[in-house]
Amino acid sequence: MIELHLETTIIAFDGRVIEAFPQGQVASRYHVANIERAGIVSDKKGRQSLQIFMKGGGGLATGQLTPDAALQAQMLIAEIKKVRPDL
Repeated sequence: MIELHLETTIIAFDGRVIEAFPQGQVASRYHVANIERAGIVSDKKGRQSLQIFMKGGGGLATGQLTPDAALQAQMLIAEIKKVRPDL
């Protein structure tokens, strides 16, 4: 189990299901088999965010990641790719 504790969202991955728990909003669950693409994206200014998009639409994108959160997000992506090396 891996958990990212971001400023306004907790993201958990148990090796099968990704769960997102944003403050003040409904939680979301995504099965790893339905991921279309996942990664850390940098904008023109070098700010990084985590993006996970699902087949058929939906998914999640975070705001700007702190350096510590970016390291956690890299670990999450690595765990997802262990299960889905095709991503």
